[in-house]
Amino acid sequence: MHSFTYESKDSNNNSEEILGLLQFYTILSRNVSWLIGDLELVPTYIGDYHPSGKVEPPQRVSLTMNQKFQEEGFLRLSLKEIEEMLNDSLSVRRAVFVCLPEHVEVSHFHGDAESTSLQHESALHEITVLDDLIMILSSFKLRPPMCSGE
Repeated sequence: MHSFTYESKDSNNNSEEILGLLQFYTILSRNVSWLIGDLELVPTYIGDYHPSGKVEPPQRVSLTMNQKFQEEGFLRLSLKEIEEMLNDSLSVRRAVFVCLPEHVEVSHFHGDAESTSLQHESALHEITVLDDLIMILSSFKLRPPMCSGE
């Protein structure tokens, strides 16, 4: 495994940056899904009150994904599902994203953003976010374009 660590450009608004990494590694690997553990998101602020009095739609992050995460302790999502989740999020405070081939069965997973070792034996890539640090373990030596430091 190859290791890359760098500081996020803006840890208070990093959802697009994280999504770019996930897209990069998904394209390299093909036919994969992502395990997500130790997840802490900051949802996009939509306000408490709309001047017209209409009710704002609930966010997908706080309803669908949060319920599944609470039940199972992890999420297994496609890139498209992650895009929907991150589009409703301002930032990722902490998370572990593990890229696995689609055929690998997973019945349980406990990600830990403070761990320094690979968190699943079948992982192709692992992206860990811990506040402003982004740590990448990858089976490819290729450094992602958004990763300028090591």
